[in-house]
Amino acid sequence: MAAGTSLRSDLERARSIRALIADQDLLICLYPHLFAVKQMARLAGMHSRRQRVFVESRADALGHLETMATVPWILVSERLSDGSGLSLLGDCRRLIPSHRSLLLLNRPSAETLKIARQLEVDSLLDERSVEKRSGALIQALTALREGSRYEDPRLQADFEATHTSNKTLSGRQLEILTLVADGLSNRDIAQQLQISSNTVRDHLSEIMLRLEVNNRASAVSSALRRGLMP
Repeated sequence: MAAGTSLRSDLERARSIRALIADQDLLICLYPHLFAVKQMARLAGMHSRRQRVFVESRADALGHLETMATVPWILVSERLSDGSGLSLLGDCRRLIPSHRSLLLLNRPSAETLKIARQLEVDSLLDERSVEKRSGALIQALTALREGSRYEDPRLQADFEATHTSNKTLSGRQLEILTLVADGLSNRDIAQQLQISSNTVRDHLSEIMLRLEVNNRASAVSSALRRGLMP
């Protein structure tokens, strides 16, 4: 029963997305998920007589923009194979001021949000919301169609979490986490900071508790996503 309900929900989502983009030319520049998106588009029947350009680099996207006869919706991921999606959107804003844009954020941070807002990106979407099929993608595309703006609520939650974490993680804890990201063991960190291995272990336990993760790798990933580490 649950599987059948999930399938119906997926089909309804696909129909909604298909209806929203049916009469729009699309330039889709995603990395590293481009193949999966192309397959999803094919299986959901989202291809149409309108242009559907799929690329994964800023250079290819700009090349296609020069040849497209109409102003497309530009759907871009934060990471591209040759740099930043934000840089591409900056180029698009200068080349085609009237375009509509959606930015898929892979590692949201306060700084990324600030730049995206300055670029007046029309729809800001957290990658995790798409993975969880929360309905945020449909809301983002609806905003593009209606000429309004949309910002994924999850992004604001991350922004608030960043400020909270900045207050709760000490300088020493951030220092230790940076060394973990560099691949150092607890013993190596202890030697470098001239503290005991037990102290390093205790700091890491507290870091994982405050970031609500259960291992070192997840702690580093969470800190990067929240903009706590460069």
